Amino acid sequence: MTAFYVICFDVHDAKRLRKISNEMENFGVRVQRSVFECHLETAQLQELQRRLGDLMNPAEDQVRYYSLCGKDKRHIVIDGAGRVSADPDYNLL
Repeated sequence: MTAFYVICFDVHDAKRLRKISNEMENFGVRVQRSVFECHLETAQLQELQRRLGDLMNPAEDQVRYYSLCGKDKRHIVIDGAGRVSADPDYNLL
């Protein structure tokens, strides 16, 4: 079963920033320049953390992983254009 994560990062080197951004696009939907919404299973989250850990410099960069439950997700407020991403594997019939 997937869980909903908001993942954001602050990377100080342009080359590392591009690599991390490209890797994040394999796992989620970009909602802001350095913020992604992801629907991940535990193994996928661990793989993402491993890949980003290999790309980042922990002395200069940081990645934050926020796990949100369904109740939290329903309370996300967006001012301006945009919407909360949907789980591509979940269909409401």
